[in-house]
Amino acid sequence: MNSLTIKEISSFLSTRINFPKKSPKDSPPHKKWDASARASIVILWGLLVYPQLDKDLQQRRQKPTITIAELQRLFFEYLGSKEQCMQVLLLLKNHDYIRMNEEQAISAGTELYKAVDALKMYRLFRDSILSRSFYKQNQ
Repeated sequence: MNSLTIKEISSFLSTRINFPKKSPKDSPPHKKWDASARASIVILWGLLVYPQLDKDLQQRRQKPTITIAELQRLFFEYLGSKEQCMQVLLLLKNHDYIRMNEEQAISAGTELYKAVDALKMYRLFRDSILSRSFYKQNQ
């Protein structure tokens, strides 16, 4: 299976909340971000939110977290250098898509839950043999 491009990954991002068209301020901030930042939302949703929705994975993990080092190692081709990765993570943290603790563990923030159409992504992840093997491998 070929790797997906940043643009392909970011295309999976679809806000499930319909915002009024009153002003651009009312739309979610990620709508204005580059494809790399949007792709990171999808990647982090898959790592942090999906395991909470999947019955098989719920039993194996407590609260899903990932370290910055592990995230960068697994998704270097999408997130780039450590500096580039940190810029994206800080952007996401500032908008409450993620939360980071002192040990540099990343967990889901409120906006991560709202930014992705969970039904659409759940089906995609559930059907993906690759994602299932990833979660089993990282247990």
